[in-house]
Amino acid sequence: MLSTSAWTCHEVPLDQWDTLLKQFPQHTVFHTSAWLEAIRAVYGAKIILGCADLNGECMAIWPVLQSRKGFLKLLGSPLPGWSTAYMGPLFRAGVDPEQAIAALLDYDLFRKGSYFAAKTLNEAAPVDLSRHGFERVLDFDTHVLDLTQTAESLWDNLKGECRTRIRKARSLNLEIRHEQDGTFLDEYWAMSLETFANTHIKPTFTREFAGEMWKHLHEAGRIRALSCWQNGERIGVLMLPFDTHTMYYWGGASWARVRGVPAHNLLHWEAIELAQKLGLRRYDFISTLGGAGRFKRTFGPQTINVATHWERTSSRVVKALRDRYEQYLTLKQKLWTNQMLGDLGAGTLAPLMLLCEM
Repeated sequence: MLSTSAWTCHEVPLDQWDTLLKQFPQHTVFHTSAWLEAIRAVYGAKIILGCADLNGECMAIWPVLQSRKGFLKLLGSPLPGWSTAYMGPLFRAGVDPEQAIAALLDYDLFRKGSYFAAKTLNEAAPVDLSRHGFERVLDFDTHVLDLTQTAESLWDNLKGECRTRIRKARSLNLEIRHEQDGTFLDEYWAMSLETFANTHIKPTFTREFAGEMWKHLHEAGRIRALSCWQNGERIGVLMLPFDTHTMYYWGGASWARVRGVPAHNLLHWEAIELAQKLGLRRYDFISTLGGAGRFKRTFGPQTINVATHWERTSSRVVKALRDRYEQYLTLKQKLWTNQMLGDLGAGTLAPLMLLCEM
């Protein structure tokens, strides 16, 4: 264990969190109080905002959410199944991440968890949590567009088929509208059920979470929703959280009966133009398991290694429960081919969420 004698840790009040985040420019929208409050509202988790000080100055922060089920204490930054692309600790420039991590993990509020999951960012200050008893579960690549290019360069970088489909969408007089309130959410959820059913799985989020996410981020001015309309009917939707540097393709859906209409090509292009107008530097397609998919590749994104998912369990029993739940999820997704099996909100990587259903 690295020496942490010069470090002290304390909890940050939620109403001071976003001000503190400004000292960490690499933070994402998923670190903000609005996103954390959406998680708390849906999953009942306790928000713990840890800060590590070195000689009295805040040098690292780590938002963690705690859920207790029976005698089990679950810690997540985030927990799998919470529809949260990124989170984990953040560091000030010049700090030694290893010492900051050691100090934070020795903090009382972060200790004695039956299960601790974290998704650490890899670009600015990658960390190795294996030194602290964590297991590396999965590395995440994502696919991003550099919005510091001109709109003309971005257009030229599109694959020919993508440009053709955008032109076709415009020739069909498809209309893009900016949603101003949450009245679109029921229709978006119904579209999502159809979209996921097409690949024989259930949505990786719940209707409740989509609503709370929209509510809290819309109030904070950190989300846009774009809808595509044809002949007076909403046929497709994109949900687009953003922070000070990046817009994220968090979710999108459309009706099955209009899959041949190039609505999503036009929606994404409009979103890219919007992100540029907002002064953002990146458009992140958020790849869940590292694969861009044929559709996303037509926009010409770059692939970067963005995050690592780590897990730590307190005992072999808890680890066995996690492993058995992975098998359960696989079977459950197969059974969902012909019917929706509940609204659990468990994502593709949802180990241990069975414990959350106890």
